[in-house]
Amino acid sequence: MKKRTIFLSFIFYFVLFTQAQSQNLAYTPYYEVDINVKRIENQPKRVVTFKALLVICDNYVSPDNNAIAQSVRVDMGTVTQMLNTLEKRNIVKVEKTILQGSKATLANIRSAMRNLNAGSDDIIFFYFSGHGGMEKGKTFLFSADEQNLQRSEIEAAFKAQTARLKMIVTDACSNSIDGLAATRSLSKSNTDIDAGIHDNIYKDLFLNHKGMMHLSASTEGEYAWSNDNFGGFFTYHFIKEGLIKKPMNNWQAIFQNAKDKTSQMFMRMPAEQRSQLAKEGINNQTAKAFAMPSLNNSNPANNTNNQTEVTAANTIINEVFNFERKGKITIENYASTPINFFLDNNRANETWSQANLKRMSVAAGKSIILNQGYAVVCFKSDGKDIYYSLENDGTAKATGNYFFATDENSALDLFYRDDTINAQNFHTVAQTDYQKLLMSGKWEWEDVATKENVITTFSRNNTFTDQYPQESSSGTWKIAREKFEGKDYTILTFVVKEDNGVELEIDYAVMLEEEYSDEIQLVFITAYEDGAEMDYKEAEQYFEPTIMMYKVN
Repeated sequence: MKKRTIFLSFIFYFVLFTQAQSQNLAYTPYYEVDINVKRIENQPKRVVTFKALLVICDNYVSPDNNAIAQSVRVDMGTVTQMLNTLEKRNIVKVEKTILQGSKATLANIRSAMRNLNAGSDDIIFFYFSGHGGMEKGKTFLFSADEQNLQRSEIEAAFKAQTARLKMIVTDACSNSIDGLAATRSLSKSNTDIDAGIHDNIYKDLFLNHKGMMHLSASTEGEYAWSNDNFGGFFTYHFIKEGLIKKPMNNWQAIFQNAKDKTSQMFMRMPAEQRSQLAKEGINNQTAKAFAMPSLNNSNPANNTNNQTEVTAANTIINEVFNFERKGKITIENYASTPINFFLDNNRANETWSQANLKRMSVAAGKSIILNQGYAVVCFKSDGKDIYYSLENDGTAKATGNYFFATDENSALDLFYRDDTINAQNFHTVAQTDYQKLLMSGKWEWEDVATKENVITTFSRNNTFTDQYPQESSSGTWKIAREKFEGKDYTILTFVVKEDNGVELEIDYAVMLEEEYSDEIQLVFITAYEDGAEMDYKEAEQYFEPTIMMYKVN
């Protein structure tokens, strides 16, 4: 059976995001590169090619190095979503190269870098997710065949390119950790993206800057953390929050916000755990920018001073994440029991303290009003801490509306409430019927191997059809809540039969955000051949490790 028979492939963007993830290798990012990205004013309309190279190391030779495989695949989906957004909005033309699993070898990475062939107005973007480290003061990436790729080699390859904008982002996830959660925002929906609300921001960020951007998820001697729900914490805050959910037209502001929130997550870690890490010399996760975009004003002297850009970034951050913002936030409780939660008044750039938590409660069927325009709330769900940042639109009379409810798995969660949601119909938002969702339309994805767009249709008789431009294939599907390695997942299972009668089953964890119900990320869990679990390397020829599905009419 052809690999493409099994469906969906997404292609990840070219991000130098070194995710040094490892139980054995502490990733200590260290950059020796000057980044000086300048804004270009009054550029004419043009077609820009975004050449993205994604290196996803989720299948190392040594099994011990694959503990972070799931979080690496989540990162891939996050970056893929961002690139797809840029292409869907016609901001850039995206050309993607993915090296994942056993393909992410040192030789293949070097070959892919040589073959970028970017034009003078193009963008090159490299993202590495996997293990990394530092020896003798030199940082390296750890390829799937467990060879060291020196960062200096990547930098040299990028410097040799004539591309206008060169982006190297490394999220070195050295350790996966349960129990920590990102501070998620709740947006209205992806209709803002579809309506082009953010187009001018994207054009400013990607079309009106030039030079080199070089970011690290952590500073020398620190770990970069991740988990299976969010992927790399820095990746989540920089890409998902900073470029998809709530983009700002200032690279410095996007980075600073991601840096602050990533650091704050570490500080929320239980004191005993932080104390143990301190014995290893690890006191935080501090993202580091070795160079950031700067304004290119008419006065050339401004190009050598980044202070203007930093000041503008601080202004934006203070406006967007301001605990003193006027207005109100209303939280309804549509659950059947009282909900206890906390207001977390810790500032992102200050030492986190439990003394800055304020206990709150809202009775079942009632609402509570917060007399502020911005708030971070925390509550328990299935024994885990959940954090959300809530806000109104920033005006004195504005009200941001949200509601508590249990989801389809009876887990407590918080949701954005628009004017159409009430106590009678809240379940249409809070409780996703995945069976109904999948059958509500056709789903488009891109076959990585053939670079063809494919339309998948899920039928009521639990069959699915993949429609390629010239042919189609089919099989059966089911979706259920199941446990895998002690964790609960919503699992989407595809079953197909090869020509020789062998039955293949592939299980994916479904990642869905309520604001983006027409976009589903599938993260590979396991595969079986005639009931026997397949080795990952063998299964690679039959499945896509990460899939982005987009609903179409």
